Amino acid sequence: MKRSGLLLFSAFAGMTLALAACSSSSPEDAANTYIEHWKNGEYKDMYAMLTNEAKENVDEETFITKHERIFSDLIAEFSVDPSFPDDYDGEGIESIPISISMETVAGPYSFEEGMEWVQAAEEENEWYLEWEPRLLFPQLEGDDVVRLDRTPGMRGDLYDVHGQALATNGEVLEMGVQPSLLEGQDDAVPILANELGLTEDYIEEQLSQGWVTPEAFVPLKQLPASENRLADSITEQVTAASYRRLNGRVYPFGEAAAHLTGYIGPITAEELEKRSSEGYSSSSKIGLAGLELVLEDRLRAKDGIEIYTASADGERKETIIESESEDGEDIHLTIDMDVQEAIFNEFAGKSGTSVALDPLTGETLALVSSPAYDPNLAALGFSSEERKKIEENEEMPLLNRFSASFSPGSTMKALTAAFGLEAGTLVPEETMEVSGHDWQPDDASGWGDYHIHRVTDPGGPVDLEGALMYSDNIYFAMEALKLGEEKLIEHAEAVGFGETLDYLYPLKKSQITGEDGFRSEPELAYSGSGQGQVLVNPVHLATMYTAFSNEGAMIQPVLEQSEQTGVVWKDHLSPETAAIIDDALGKVVSEKRGTAHAMEIDGFPLAAKTGTAELSGSQGESNDDVLGWVVAYNQDDPEMLVAFMQEGARSGEVVPKVKAVFEATR
Repeated sequence: MKRSGLLLFSAFAGMTLALAACSSSSPEDAANTYIEHWKNGEYKDMYAMLTNEAKENVDEETFITKHERIFSDLIAEFSVDPSFPDDYDGEGIESIPISISMETVAGPYSFEEGMEWVQAAEEENEWYLEWEPRLLFPQLEGDDVVRLDRTPGMRGDLYDVHGQALATNGEVLEMGVQPSLLEGQDDAVPILANELGLTEDYIEEQLSQGWVTPEAFVPLKQLPASENRLADSITEQVTAASYRRLNGRVYPFGEAAAHLTGYIGPITAEELEKRSSEGYSSSSKIGLAGLELVLEDRLRAKDGIEIYTASADGERKETIIESESEDGEDIHLTIDMDVQEAIFNEFAGKSGTSVALDPLTGETLALVSSPAYDPNLAALGFSSEERKKIEENEEMPLLNRFSASFSPGSTMKALTAAFGLEAGTLVPEETMEVSGHDWQPDDASGWGDYHIHRVTDPGGPVDLEGALMYSDNIYFAMEALKLGEEKLIEHAEAVGFGETLDYLYPLKKSQITGEDGFRSEPELAYSGSGQGQVLVNPVHLATMYTAFSNEGAMIQPVLEQSEQTGVVWKDHLSPETAAIIDDALGKVVSEKRGTAHAMEIDGFPLAAKTGTAELSGSQGESNDDVLGWVVAYNQDDPEMLVAFMQEGARSGEVVPKVKAVFEATR
């Protein structure tokens, strides 16, 4: 359905406008002066150049307003090119052809007209223009007006791998009141404020708007269609209240996919100014977060626009220019909402993030950030109370964690081991023997009181397999020192550290160290266990682990079904290295001494690496400032790899959650 736009300007019948060329000695000077004012939007100066006859037909305010409306509401860019004759006839009236080109909201438009210049009888050097409405649009006659209609297109939908809609066009409820029915119900406004999460002042402001009449429907707030019980309850409590159904953006999976889908909202004045040439209007909705923002240019619909003339009493006359509406693109993701919801539910509102990939194809099965918000409410606009509650939540539900980077803790050890195998500094069968829980090198210059601490003392020699099973910090600190700063950085960069991952959703780069390198030898040592300045994006971490299922090749992660799958992104590790690490990670689960043994599932061999990142450096038993990690995949039939991190938890608390995900989705 079309909706009528604002009246943009009127053309007055028989109106003669002339532009006084201040001390212009020729029609050419006058035309150039006028065109320069026109291009600069100097309408007041243009009005000052009108003839007395023109000023009798239009006052200055009306003249300026009409020009401002057409060149702000309709036209993004325009040019006026005059063609001056070689000689003027000297009769006091000269015609100068002009070509006008416009980039309108409905598309490009151009036409040619003639400007009639008149020389003032009493002022030899002054020339004036006989202006007609056709100089703005050729179709304008007399007191015609120009109107604009929009035919909205449909925004594209987001779908998961099963064809389930993640973001789609549906119904919302708009709650409002009829002012005349509020009389006699003193508690109506307080009830409405309480039930809708609004302030009483806001409701009173809506009711006192200039357009409001006693019988009008005054909108107060939009609600998701799923809130029909609340809407019905409100109408039962407040007789003046009612609701209507409108078209709106709907997110069927709510919080479970909130940070993935994001949400749309009204375009801001700042954004509208930047996108004014792209067909957006002040009533447009635009992606504000998640894929709605990332894929805005593909999802957005383009309104069909018709600019036309109408008579002063509103009768439609002639189309000036029109464009057809265009629906946005439907986008089909590789996300499996069965996996997405299973993972999200395991967080139970706790802070963290998780990524699930198919390690053979690279297809992204889940992108989870917890806690989350309801994108249905976000798209309709949080009330001040709702936003305050969200912003004061210490768990930060608006923070997208899967796009960020974190200390990976001991999940880094599998990679450190792989680097050592590739560099020849690590021999799997060779053992290390250190007694006790704390260690520093014999030549510990610069270490001071700092020691590498390990949770489990095996009480004997430790080889690579045992070091991964026990998650031995000392073993991997020694390996990091053997590698040295240069080689550790070289191998880390070879698997994507410091590099932007080519991925549909923008992700923060992983880093092996800070800009100034390792600040000390202890930091280099502890980086082997994913501490220090090591930060890893969850998608990148999962991607690096795909190498252990693909004979050393890291598979490019993809998020859209149209992308090519199974593409090798990095091929740094040898098949031999991958096989050694894969075998050892299998024993982390299958062996009773393994840190992920509680994840074992009969007939479903899992490989995994656990990790607890100590953010405070306290290395104590407190769960404050720790990140609990597990990365796991099925060895025999690797259809899913899960990287799972929970804040304020140790890896032992995360292991059963990841096991539950595999059991729910196998």
